[in-house]
Order: sequence, then structure tokens, then C-alpha cells
Amino acid sequence: MIKTMSKVNFNSKAFTYADNALVQKSAFEVLLNLLSIQPEEDVLDIGCGPGHITKKIAQITTGTVQGIDVSQGMIEQAVSSSKELPNLKYSVMDAESFELNTKYDVIVCNSCFQWFQKPEQVLMRCFNVLKEGGRIGVQAPATQSYCPNFISAIEKIRMHPYTREVFSHFKSPWLFFDSKEEYERLFMNYGFDIIYSELREESNLFSVEQAYKIYQSGAENGYLNQSFYTVTLTDDYISVFRKLVKEAIKEQADSSGMVNLKFERIYLIAKKQ
Repeated sequence: MIKTMSKVNFNSKAFTYADNALVQKSAFEVLLNLLSIQPEEDVLDIGCGPGHITKKIAQITTGTVQGIDVSQGMIEQAVSSSKELPNLKYSVMDAESFELNTKYDVIVCNSCFQWFQKPEQVLMRCFNVLKEGGRIGVQAPATQSYCPNFISAIEKIRMHPYTREVFSHFKSPWLFFDSKEEYERLFMNYGFDIIYSELREESNLFSVEQAYKIYQSGAENGYLNQSFYTVTLTDDYISVFRKLVKEAIKEQADSSGMVNLKFERIYLIAKKQ
């Protein structure tokens, strides 16, 4: 059975995520511009990770900024790097079951919506902690073709004689809709008005090493997570899996050694009715 977000373990990524999450950070800049956070607004950052983005938000506003994440390791890293900001605090909480007494002007959900197995629970809780007229901003990988580069690499896993049997027991943990209208309907069903939504194809050139680190910062948390297999993963399987993915990404490089990494991504801003 597919586990909920609370079962996804990001602790091992806590010290490397901020450096490797290159596309997540660039996408956040787009989301931040769309949200236009004002100088005194209170902000909740859901799935804040090691806090590198939450910290930036706390430098924009003098209001309360709260970061929550399911990973204890991520929160410990966030706390240790943000002690100088008095308006910023962090808590270990699951987005599908969090409870907060504070009301917020803005909720940020950056590169984590795809992990929610119960998005309805998340949106109900977000609605409850938003002030009247408050807004929520989401950016996340979208569609079943969320990253053609990674999907192509995973085909190598699916076909390779060493990995194909174990990988046949993998069940995807991700929530991907194939149109912006499906995302819009989900939010409208839980009391939100859509201010803006766009499904974008984004592409950037990265070295093979950078592209592989981007894969590790996100997709690998699903593809090599014991929670999403019905058989036990061995160290050998994990090692071969990583080797094959890196080889596949290297095969995608052009003559100058660069990989054109493509993502389908949803950007959505909604307002509490």
C-alpha cells in the first residue's frame, strides 16, 4: 500500500538538499513573484525542507513566518541555519494532519504538492489557517511526463535484467494531474478562487553531474524509497539503480557535455473565498 507523506523519509537529504535542488529554487523565484508577499504579511511554508527558501521569505516580511516539514532532519537543519531571524520558526508537522492556531495571509507550497497522497486533507487544513482573503501559492512538477529526462532514465531500470524484477514492485507515490484545469477544480472544490494557473514546460542546460544531483534531490526520494516497494530493497539494487540512472543521464548529454533538462510544472495561486 502506498504510504502517506508522513512515511517519506527525507532525513538523509537534509544536508545536501539546498545545494542540489537547483530547479526547485529557480521555480520558487517564479512562485515568489506571482505571490508578491507584502512587508507585514504572515506566511506559512509547507514542506519547507532545510529552510533555505523559508529564510528568504522571512527577510521579505516582518510578519510571522512558520516553516513546517515532515522530516526531523530537515527541520533541524533549518533551525540551525536561521537563528538570526526572530520572526521565523519551524515545526515538524505532516501537511496532511497539521494543526496551527495562527492565521496566515499567505501559504507557500514549493515543490512538494506532488507528494501529497491526500491533497484534500492538505487543502482543508490550508483553508482553515488562512485569513479571509488569504492566498496559497503552489508550484510543483506536473503531468505523467513531469520530467522526460528522468522518465527515460527510469525506462533503463524497467528493462535492465538486474533491476526489472524488483522495480516491477514499485508503486509511484506522486500526485500528477495532466491539465491545469484538474488542479483548478481540486482547489475550487475546497473553497478557493483561482487567481492564476499555468502549466509550463521549462528547460535548462546542466552538466551531467548537476542533472544527476537534481534527480537525487527529488525523484530519487520516490524511486529508491522502501515505502513504495512491496519487496525489500538491497544495497546492491540501490547501487546498480543509481549507476544506471547516471549512465542514462550521461547518454542524454550533447557534444559539449550538457543535458537539456525539461520539466512540466504547475504554477497556481488561489484565494480563500
